[in-house]
This record gives sequence, C-alpha cells and structure tokens, in this order.
Amino acid sequence: MPSIDELFRASKPSLGKKCRLRNIFGEDCRALIVAMDHGMIGNVQLKPLGDIAEKVVEGGADALLITPSAARYLMDRLKRKVPFVFSIPYDPSYVELAVKLGADAVKTTYFGKVPLDWDAMEKVWAVARACDEWGMPYIAEIVPCDENGKIIYDVEKVKQAVRIGGELGGDVVKTPYVGPVQAYKEVVETSFVPITVMGGPKMDTIEEALKMVKNAVDAGATGGTIGRNIWQNERPDRIVKAMISIIHEGKDVEEAMKIVKG
Repeated sequence: MPSIDELFRASKPSLGKKCRLRNIFGEDCRALIVAMDHGMIGNVQLKPLGDIAEKVVEGGADALLITPSAARYLMDRLKRKVPFVFSIPYDPSYVELAVKLGADAVKTTYFGKVPLDWDAMEKVWAVARACDEWGMPYIAEIVPCDENGKIIYDVEKVKQAVRIGGELGGDVVKTPYVGPVQAYKEVVETSFVPITVMGGPKMDTIEEALKMVKNAVDAGATGGTIGRNIWQNERPDRIVKAMISIIHEGKDVEEAMKIVKG
C-alpha cells in the first residue's frame, strides 16, 4: 500500500497539503468522496441536503464534496466530523476562504473541449498556484465534451484530460470512467497524479455503479467522487457502505450488493 508521499510524489505536496490529504485518503491512500454540489448544475433531482449528508456520513463516506455555504450549514448538523472538499469557481480567493472554513481540499469543474484553450488553462493554473501558496490540495475535474456538452467517453480524450489536469497543477484529477478495465488502466498510467473516478448521471442499477467503482479501482484509481449514484437511491447509507467495501476492503461486486440489500 503506497504512502501519501509515494502516491503524491509527482506533485511534491507541502506539509499543509500532506496533512489535509491524509484526512481524506487515510492509511490506504484511497477515498470515497460523496459529491453533493449538484444544486448549481440544474436538471438534477435534488434531495434535502442535511438528511442526505447525515446518511452518507453514517455510511462511512471519507469526505463530502460541497460548496462553502453548504459547509456552513452542515458543520453543526453532522454527528461525525468528516473532511470537506469545497467545490469552488475559478477564483483563487476561494482557496483562502477554504482554508479559513477548514476544508481539506478544493475542486474546480471543467466540462468542455479537450485540449483546453489558453484562457481555460490559465484559470486552472491560477487556482493551482493559490493552492500551492495556501497548502490546499487541488482536485481538478477535467471532463472532455463535444460542442453540445455531451461527455466524450473516448480513451484517448480521457487520457489527454488527465494529463492536462496534472500538468496544470492538480494534485488529483477527477474524470469519467471508460471501460473496459484495461482501457482505464491506460488512463491511470497516462496520469502522473492520482485519479478519482466521477460517477456521472444515475445509472440504471446500483450494481452498474458498483461495477464501475470496482473496475476503476482495479485499474489503479484512488477511488471515486460519486454523487447521484449514491443519494438518488433510497438507501444512500448502504450504497456508501457497499462502495467503501470495494474501495477499502477489496470486496467484489457480488459481496457489495449484499450490503446494499441488507
């Protein structure tokens, strides 16, 4: 099992970054981050933030991906302290805010053409520089899309996306899964920084979502940053427990499904 120093050797994180990364990734350097920043997206069936947060934390989520304002709301509500990853705009001043509010990482979102144009790259660079200055881990979400905004599930495009995310200063890159396992292994090997797989839209079955997480981890991903495939289901606590069993305990999908069914 790699150490934090080994996993993040390419980005050479500062002491501040290391401390925060350990809070999220723990001893096995893997993590399930539950994404709950979808209110800004639109066209997403939402559920009460506090209720869902309590359930996924009860299930054992390693961290929550939320906005700074949502963090203020949840801080006193959650029974167990859980690391927060802040979803922020391309504004370096939000990195300082994240430090003040006790976040353990920040994440920016890019859905668009790959490679990025120079203006888009400069925005990522600016956040990365601020994160280096403040000792804040940076998750760069780079998702290749066509001109209509539809995600491109192409191995070469996703490989390019993860390389760009690392080269622009991301400590971790969040990007879609492209199967089979061997194809995603190529994606992981192309990146010199760790990868967390995104969940994307809710899948037809829970088993499909668990299989994606299993395949991504088998390919070398550090885990997943999953939202709708967890909290748009009736028992998000059980789904979190099932995904945790895959990511941290090496369970297969069949064993994880037993946890979901109870």
